[in-house]
Amino acid sequence: MKPKSILALIFGVLLAAQAFGRSSALLAIDVSCDAASAPTDCPAGLAPGQVAAFTRAFGINPQGDIVGLYSPDSIRVHAFLFSRGKYASIDHVGATGRVDSIRTNALAINPQGQIVGRYDTPDGVAHGYIYTNGSFETVDHPLAAGFTVITDITPAGDIAGRYQAADKSFHGFTRINGEWTNIDHLDSSDNPDMGALGIQGMALNPAGVVAGYYQDRNRIFHAFVLDHGLYTTIDPPDATSAGGSGGIVHINPEGDVAGGFTRMGSGMPMTMMGCAFVYRNGSWTRFSFPDATNPDGTVRNAVSTSLGGINPQGDVVGFYTDHNNLQHGFFVAHQQLEQIAMSPL
Repeated sequence: MKPKSILALIFGVLLAAQAFGRSSALLAIDVSCDAASAPTDCPAGLAPGQVAAFTRAFGINPQGDIVGLYSPDSIRVHAFLFSRGKYASIDHVGATGRVDSIRTNALAINPQGQIVGRYDTPDGVAHGYIYTNGSFETVDHPLAAGFTVITDITPAGDIAGRYQAADKSFHGFTRINGEWTNIDHLDSSDNPDMGALGIQGMALNPAGVVAGYYQDRNRIFHAFVLDHGLYTTIDPPDATSAGGSGGIVHINPEGDVAGGFTRMGSGMPMTMMGCAFVYRNGSWTRFSFPDATNPDGTVRNAVSTSLGGINPQGDVVGFYTDHNNLQHGFFVAHQQLEQIAMSPL
């Protein structure tokens, strides 16, 4: 059986698990169209029997609805929602009623089903959006110069994201109760302490606690939590960096943070390796998604793994790169995390 066929079969298990209201597994996710489907029922850009060239999962809500992005051809990018066992493609639609975006990402979904992300238009501008009941609201930061992305949304509709200013610097932000607040990583004297890429990942939970990634002046990325003015760096102890340019991070109502980091591999020659982490109550659960089983029965981990979303139950979603250099989304139920975790820190 071909690798993509195996992944499509695994994804079918996820469909069944969600349809029965149960999520108790570790599963790969590939956006695809069933061979028996009518072409008009397929996700945008896919034909019956076709599997997306790559899939990334970024957000999951308490009901188990999953959002992310996929590409049917490694060129055009569409957002997707997986809910109640079915896909829905999401592409920004303009005033003419036609799709006017060349790229749409879905990065988070709240319990009410509101989705946030980014869409790009042919003029090279990236806009943030909130998608509610089939309708788009464009949300661009007031100081943005052609780039805004909304990366998280709470049950109350408060949002977090990042933008690029006119001087090309990157900043995070929240909009809580309609009030915009800039988020920059600050030193002990409350001065900005960032490299050229500034703030990248941004997340917000209902208590107003922020999580994110920032680049320091040495161009190293770090994960942080900002709890009402108090910054805490949360890089796993074996990390050479955490997050990265365009990285996604999430924080759930319990304060658990899900993201990605880079560490030195254990093999020879020494290589850098992307891994996932969940930070909870001062400790880290780290893992790589199991990509395949070797002939001797041992598990071969993915080349790279990164988490994107975590819901209140602790279930997580993300994406990994396999040994054929193909990207797939994945889902891991909270009960499974410890079973695939690396040695504790």
